[in-house]
Amino acid sequence: MGCGASSPAGEDPSHTPEGQQGSASAATRQADVSEHSTGAASGGARDSPEQDPLGEEGSDRMGRMPQLGSLPDVSGVKFERGIHTLLGSDASSRNSAQEAKPDLGTLFKPLMEEHARFLFNFVLTFHMNSNSKGGNAAPKVENLPVTKPKLEARQFKSHTMDNVRVRKMCDELLQLEDPTHKMADETAKGKPWMRTLQVSRGKHIHSIRMNNNPDVTIGGYFIISQMLGYIRGLVSLDLSSNELRGAEARVLALGLKYNKSIQDLCIKENSIGTEGATSLADALQQNSTLLFLDLRMNNIRGPGVCVLTDAMTSNRCLTQLDLRWNYTGESSDYVEQALVDLQAFCGRNLKEALTRTRAKMEAEKLSATVELEGSSSAVAESPRPAAVPNGHGSNNNGSEDPSGRPGEPSPSQPPMDPLGDMRHDLHSSRSDMTGSDYLMDDNHVIGRLEVTIISAKNLPQVIWTSGKDGEFLGLPQAYCVFQCNKQRSQSHIMKKDWNPRWDYSCTMDVRSVWNVCAVQVKHSKTLSRTHKEDSMIGTANLPVGAVINWRGVSKSSDGSWRAYHRPIAAGRGSVYHVCKGKDRDGKETDVFDSSELAAKAYDEGAVKKDLDKAVLNFSGEAEFIGQHVKEELFPLAGEDGVDVIGVQAGVSSAVKLRLKYFDLGSNYLEICLEKAACLPRMDAGLGSCDAYCVLCYGDYQYKSRVVRNSLDPCFKQTFRVQVPNDMPETKLLVQVWDWDRFDEDDHMGDAEVQVNVDSILNGTLNGGYGVKKA
Repeated sequence: MGCGASSPAGEDPSHTPEGQQGSASAATRQADVSEHSTGAASGGARDSPEQDPLGEEGSDRMGRMPQLGSLPDVSGVKFERGIHTLLGSDASSRNSAQEAKPDLGTLFKPLMEEHARFLFNFVLTFHMNSNSKGGNAAPKVENLPVTKPKLEARQFKSHTMDNVRVRKMCDELLQLEDPTHKMADETAKGKPWMRTLQVSRGKHIHSIRMNNNPDVTIGGYFIISQMLGYIRGLVSLDLSSNELRGAEARVLALGLKYNKSIQDLCIKENSIGTEGATSLADALQQNSTLLFLDLRMNNIRGPGVCVLTDAMTSNRCLTQLDLRWNYTGESSDYVEQALVDLQAFCGRNLKEALTRTRAKMEAEKLSATVELEGSSSAVAESPRPAAVPNGHGSNNNGSEDPSGRPGEPSPSQPPMDPLGDMRHDLHSSRSDMTGSDYLMDDNHVIGRLEVTIISAKNLPQVIWTSGKDGEFLGLPQAYCVFQCNKQRSQSHIMKKDWNPRWDYSCTMDVRSVWNVCAVQVKHSKTLSRTHKEDSMIGTANLPVGAVINWRGVSKSSDGSWRAYHRPIAAGRGSVYHVCKGKDRDGKETDVFDSSELAAKAYDEGAVKKDLDKAVLNFSGEAEFIGQHVKEELFPLAGEDGVDVIGVQAGVSSAVKLRLKYFDLGSNYLEICLEKAACLPRMDAGLGSCDAYCVLCYGDYQYKSRVVRNSLDPCFKQTFRVQVPNDMPETKLLVQVWDWDRFDEDDHMGDAEVQVNVDSILNGTLNGGYGVKKA
């Protein structure tokens, strides 16, 4: 969404007819806020701890700024220095003037409510005009503004903003809300006119449009992020077409976590990618004011979509997340499901917001009626105070007060409806869950994920601190933290090593195919325990759907399967190729009736394009290969979204994981291929052979690794297949081959095993089997 038209400079929008579209209702809301402002400061009208995750440090009462000291380093600058360093703010002067400053949350609350109601109707109209799931989530609320409220907006021209002007802009925004804020530009101190914002003191800016300004670098966005943690009157921010990347998105997300005012954020036509989407997803789990987020055309791939959907399970305020024109070139059924559920989560939030808004408007109408009746009866009665039974007095509103204390509302008078607060509780009641809200139920589980954190490779140097030598670089003492679906598990700490090996296993419940598995590699300064201030080495994210699906295989809406492949050497944004293969009748096709046939077609296409570098479904060097299992190296990304470069120059750090998914309605058979012995000599002159095995079981056909120059090869690989509950007796055929580089491979012999349920349960299949000569 763009920003609305701005009021003339120096004119307060609240005093214009356009800024009071609510007319009598808006005036009533303003009167209610003024009347109860004193009581709110002392009588418990503040937000509860559940409503304000920052507690007292993050409260907006008296304009107090949130504490950002716990945030990590970004671009070499510590957040703990905060805006006091970057924007020249004086903490002592700010704290000494707390009692004299107005409650900014109360001051801007009417504007935020009016703008929020407009956004609700805007999003509702968008849903009703589309075919998305949850389009008719709630009926339209009457009397909501259909046009955008008049905001005091400032739009900066293209290519006119840089880091210096951004600093001045943020300085002036904070100075308008907090006169005690110390500006970095000493020449602007005490002047009545703000040159960058083009507004006089005493006014407030509610909308900033700073699109198409690529000269602003990460330093400028760091200052904007700090400003977002402090500002209380800015409701709309447009940063589209600014060439933002994952690092800049990470910086903005840190400030968005603690922001209490932004309702409309536009970051379209940038390149934040999956890394930036992951950072914004982290902010969405804590932010409680953002209603509309535009992320169109940002190169966000499938994992980024899944991370955003996963974050929406905790977010109860965002009503529209626009991800159009992002996911192109690849097709995955779990990503499509994530997009559908993401819209359902937004529809859930919209329905709850409209319910609160309707209740608020009815309470205001009832309150106005009661006040009107009270004033009419007061005129008709005698001005002398009448005697009240039981010794109770009368309050200052002219109504009976059973408590006998003046200034408190009567029980017959409806209390202020807390549902009108747009910063509503993130942990709302789940009794009205509909649509995809069942995913928030802790008892809803579709499967189980068994995770093994095997090892890490080529970790970077980390900073050590000692009282004698100060800071110096050294080997990391690494440990891993694995998270999935609000479940957390932690490995042990390995002593100083570039390539630590943990072999740590844990089990997680899975509630949806788009749940994201996140592994964090951290450095601990001691071997005995972890610490809160342990530094982050890198992270890796993987959707559960990527474990469930064969590589490159996706299920269509009609139940058929397709395979898509993109060559390893292809550049960013290259188109995926549709893989063709043979169906059960031997005909060439690109639509298959089983995922195994589609995976086989993918392998054939990958071998033709990538040759020896191809990563396949039915063969490889991993210890576990097969259905619903993934074992490979995942590159580590830093907090800025860029790959972590290890101690070996130019080589990325990586963590090796093994993830096995167990469907609650399926059974699995794991075939362990240990070794072969006494194989014939197949290579003339060397007196040896390069052996590998091919395992055929039903539609599955696996190929083991090649063991070079050995007559007693040791494979140590496990192949996983999915079998039905009533598994019939099936033959397992093991073929032994000799690999040749230039000639065709030689078939050495076969071994056959009859597999049935009884033999599996009794363990009679374990052992050796003779190979019959081909």
